[in-house]
Amino acid sequence: MQIKLRIDGQEKTFTNDFVKARIFRNALKLNEEMNKKGNEITVETFDEMMCFVANVFDNQFTVDELWDGLEGGNFQDEVMRVFNNVLNMGGLTTASTTTEGK
Repeated sequence: MQIKLRIDGQEKTFTNDFVKARIFRNALKLNEEMNKKGNEITVETFDEMMCFVANVFDNQFTVDELWDGLEGGNFQDEVMRVFNNVLNMGGLTTASTTTEGK
């Protein structure tokens, strides 16, 4: 899994080819919390998600570098991509990634 961030004006790519089972467990817990809140996205929710993403990549970058290194227009998509990749490792998806009627 990879993520690209702009740090100090340069694009840097971070890779993690071994995602710990604990990270999957943390994704499950976070997914449960988000499901309880429904569609309400808060600053606290995003803060938790950003901490989660930094942990997925073994803290190769800080949460501040993540906030500052992702483009504002697509940071939510990128954070959810990482989150969903972790859940998919266990055969799960978030409710928002499934389509109705299938």
